[in-house]
Amino acid sequence: MLHKTNTLDRRSFVTGLGACSLFTAFGAEGALNGGAKKRKLRFASIGCGGMGSSATSSLIDVGCELVAVCDVRPVAFEMWERRYPGIPKFSDYREMLRTMGDKFDAVQIATPDHTHAYIAIDCMLAGKHVYVQKPLARTVEECELMLQTQQKTGVVCQMGNQGHPGVWRYKALRDAAFWGGIKEIYSWSDRPIWPQGMREFPRAEPLPQGYAKDAWDCWCGPAEDRGYSPAYHTFKWRGWWDYGCGAIGDMAVHNADPAFWALELGLPIKVKGDTCGDGPVTISFPKRSRIEMWFAPNRWVPNGVKLTWLDGRLLPSEEEVAGLTAYGRELAKQSEEKKAKSAEKKGEAYVANPDPEPQIPGNGLVIVGTKATTLGGSHATRPSCIVGDKNAYEDIIKPAEMKCRGNHYREFVDACLARNPEHCGSKLKYAAPLTEALLIGCISLRYPREELCFDAGKMRFTNKPDANQWLKAPSRGDWDFGKLMRAHV
Repeated sequence: MLHKTNTLDRRSFVTGLGACSLFTAFGAEGALNGGAKKRKLRFASIGCGGMGSSATSSLIDVGCELVAVCDVRPVAFEMWERRYPGIPKFSDYREMLRTMGDKFDAVQIATPDHTHAYIAIDCMLAGKHVYVQKPLARTVEECELMLQTQQKTGVVCQMGNQGHPGVWRYKALRDAAFWGGIKEIYSWSDRPIWPQGMREFPRAEPLPQGYAKDAWDCWCGPAEDRGYSPAYHTFKWRGWWDYGCGAIGDMAVHNADPAFWALELGLPIKVKGDTCGDGPVTISFPKRSRIEMWFAPNRWVPNGVKLTWLDGRLLPSEEEVAGLTAYGRELAKQSEEKKAKSAEKKGEAYVANPDPEPQIPGNGLVIVGTKATTLGGSHATRPSCIVGDKNAYEDIIKPAEMKCRGNHYREFVDACLARNPEHCGSKLKYAAPLTEALLIGCISLRYPREELCFDAGKMRFTNKPDANQWLKAPSRGDWDFGKLMRAHV
């Protein structure tokens, strides 16, 4: 089992919210609202600008019908008005749900991290299928509430982990025992590409002209309202603790996904974070971080395994990953040779650098085994064998390639039409523990270089009680998970 969702301890984790009793009024048949009988899935887009515009277009491309758009930014509507003149537009998704809920079967959610859970749960309780961007939520408790809501309502909910179909390559390598015994795992990203390392909150400013009166309240949702500032909105919110999950929340969901899925890592039993001289996390994530997560033994890692996450352009050393730099130099030299040959064909002068800088991807996943080591990039792309039998590697990988061509968005649509939440690759019973593991890693940055022990059954830190406060979901006024869920009973 990747995720024990039915134990008493895990249920008691969401104390005081009535999460166990509220679902008596919801059966799977009622929750699906008849949407699966329709051959064309109708959906509304909540957060229709930025990444939301891409996800919305992708759902349209696989045959969905867009019936409404919602965003706090007026400019986000411009593209959709050009494509669909007169399409209903909302700044508050609750108004859209109230007035047009009978017109759509599903929603696409691409709001900032801190509102994912609240909006997704509200929509699921209203019987809507949910496609929600990564990371699933900003706190562990929110992930648990989302998972419980999905399981009790029976709707389809998929996290926006677009490269997930590529994990089948890793399954093939795992089943063939290509790596041998798994010794350690490294994953990294060259992000952040937004501000981090802030030490004080910005001064609140008036909301820009054109925004609806309640737009900022909707943007904040259950999180603390610190007043509008361009230091948060747009895009820059990801570096603030209240609103985002830093680089690990942004990219480890993609980069480390194959390791979590193929090796069934689940939740860590111990974590240690290092802010690399930037001090403990208080209000924002550090400019660089190194987070170590230890996972318990299972059938694929019988001795357990440590996964190390690095961001801010940090990379594992040659001592940590044998063959990484050598492989990077080989790629760089091949690139130089190609440039030289191209110049020669054109009759141009070109002198190849005999010792170019290693070409190591800005987003990476290295799995180190006793027999072989592989290096992959972001979104579960095809890994390379950097140590081991390359011929055996090709023999294993090639048959798996066809399975990796699946369309992530099509998976969601097919699951909705078939009323089958299991059809999704990045379904919540996988996406929840994946996100939770990363969020537990985030908490370690508040206690640099301390080892925090985590009990995955009781969902709590055992040697640092103070850290448990950061597992909890926030609430603000009417944006309260308890009120939300009781309102649907």
